[in-house]
Amino acid sequence: MPNYVTRVSVWFNSEGASPAAVINKLLELGFTPIRGAYDFIYRHETNGEMEEADLGSAILETANALHKTLAGFQVMYTLDTHLEEDDDYIPLEDIDKELEATREEISALEKEAISE
Repeated sequence: MPNYVTRVSVWFNSEGASPAAVINKLLELGFTPIRGAYDFIYRHETNGEMEEADLGSAILETANALHKTLAGFQVMYTLDTHLEEDDDYIPLEDIDKELEATREEISALEKEAISE
């Protein structure tokens, strides 16, 4: 069975929990922050052992865990599950690596310009 991801969008409320508190809870649940139309993804690791019929219960388990974890935080969220290969997102850790490489290139160019 192919791997699926559950994508999550979060809407914060100024009267609710801080974004940092919400993000930390999502990270604890195994969600990955991403850039794109959604804020986080959860990868349903199948390792070839999950049957198609089990996907529904895996999604329900993930949704229930998210709901329980965010109870009382006064945030709204949406869930959407798709095949992982169909997603158009970039994990934030990949973006951070690209930014660091760009910063290093700029720094090297600045040092080169100063030494000339």
